Amino acid sequence: MFRFSVRPNRAHLIDWREWGEDAFEEARQQDKPVVLFITAFWCGFCQRMDENALSDNETIALLNAFFIPIRVEESQRPDVDLRYNQNGWPSIAILTPDGGHLFTVNYMGTDPFVDLLVRTVTQFRSDKDSLLQSATHPQLADSPQENDSQPLAAALVGEIAGMVEGLGDRENGGYGSYFKFIHAEANELLLYLYETSGETAYLDHVTFTLGKMLQSETFHSEDGGFFRYSSKPDWNEPHPEKLLEDQASLIGNFLHVYLLTGGEAYRKSAEELLEFLDSTLLDTDGGAFFGCQDYMRTEDRVESSPMISVIDNYIYCDANARTAIALLDAWWILGREDCRKRARLVLEVLWKSLRASDGGMYHYSDGEPHAPGLLADTAAAGGAFLKAYSVLQDEKYLDRAKLLAADLVSMHRSADGGFFDISRKGPANLQVPIAELPQNATVASFFVRLSDMTGELTYREEAVSALKRFAGAHRQFGAFAAGFGQALARLLTLPLVVTINGSPGSPDVRDLTLAATTQLGHGDVLINFQEVSQGTDAWADIQMRGRLLGSISDPAHFKPNRIRELAGN
Repeated sequence: MFRFSVRPNRAHLIDWREWGEDAFEEARQQDKPVVLFITAFWCGFCQRMDENALSDNETIALLNAFFIPIRVEESQRPDVDLRYNQNGWPSIAILTPDGGHLFTVNYMGTDPFVDLLVRTVTQFRSDKDSLLQSATHPQLADSPQENDSQPLAAALVGEIAGMVEGLGDRENGGYGSYFKFIHAEANELLLYLYETSGETAYLDHVTFTLGKMLQSETFHSEDGGFFRYSSKPDWNEPHPEKLLEDQASLIGNFLHVYLLTGGEAYRKSAEELLEFLDSTLLDTDGGAFFGCQDYMRTEDRVESSPMISVIDNYIYCDANARTAIALLDAWWILGREDCRKRARLVLEVLWKSLRASDGGMYHYSDGEPHAPGLLADTAAAGGAFLKAYSVLQDEKYLDRAKLLAADLVSMHRSADGGFFDISRKGPANLQVPIAELPQNATVASFFVRLSDMTGELTYREEAVSALKRFAGAHRQFGAFAAGFGQALARLLTLPLVVTINGSPGSPDVRDLTLAATTQLGHGDVLINFQEVSQGTDAWADIQMRGRLLGSISDPAHFKPNRIRELAGN
């Protein structure tokens, strides 16, 4: 279903096609170029084009008569967006009938856009051969060369850590000195470094960042939630969209800092975000969460016109998987039983509604599932089910995580290293799968955790496969390489599995968890949780290589020498 600006427009009069082979077959049969319009649900410039250039009579006539127009939302087809996006939305790609790429433009006013269409049609008719020869076609990526990469070693972790730390804005918090995005993974990397090294500067930057965000206009104090990013470094020029995935990631940040500091302000912030999810993004009929909330003025660029809230009421697999993880953490850390119930329901929605019969997950549902075979969804869902097993101790979640792990290997793994973003090829640039660093970092993290949970070393070998293709390529990703750094750090360390047994939300559970994560100086401490009856004193069971080393009930006993004593017995 195509979606357009909620303000008056006539963009629906264009005969839009869905992305797919049918549209390109039609283009070939009719010998017409393709106009690919990539939009975002919350994109103000996209909405403006709907209301102006795409509502113009001449534009409508040109597109319907001389082109095959295809409309795609980036949130629904991230695979298409990855290949054609040019510096934001809208991205308008002009393609040949056989899928060759001619050029891409961004937002255009009515007259320039009409002129562009006329010039394209004129050249296509008068000098088609030259135009077709100028088109670029997707090429198979070269196999990674051994001499182009660094070894997967601790030095690489240190380089990534230094890079992320160096991007830290000491004046405004966050990372980078201009646009400010919510880099929750960068926060998590610094918190991990604090836990393993004891260097308080890492923790200080995360708490400083969260504090600056809370004090800024990026935090919507009136309706709740955080906006996606700010155009100013001080977080005070936010764009008015709140993505589910961002809220879930920040809940994780706030809960992690609460565990480390005991600060009630962080607990309060996490609970406020949970309330925002329930009050604004919850699908009360289905049980999962909608994709985002946006705000629009009833009259474009009229400051006095009222703002209205618009909800992207589709269910996205990857974002809901990360939300389930946040809810499970809120249960065992804060004692929120409602969060455990909601997390279970979200996980069932994912498995029953978005599990593909031939493997992997569908990307989203609008009542029916769509866009199967994307790496990010399978990896995110696998991580969510593994998290559920680690804190709920229900074997069905581990079984599901293992099934998804097998799907990742059979559907996405490249023989040259890395995992491809798609398992099903499509027309034009979707003929060539892409191995992307941030997605492969998520895959590696999932496999490392699955190996820790099961003791099966083959899963760590898959993590190596996910990361080895990108060693040395992280520099171009800036703060987005943080997940790579943390996954590699855990991969390089023998896992220590600590199961906290206690009552959800109790102070002794937090004390034991804090000691386990900060007092051992160990690079891969996996925290599991086992609920016991209220009134029972909490304790921690320590395992390494599948062997129970012993139990600790006093947080003061979490010292490296104590673990060595247990291991030697």
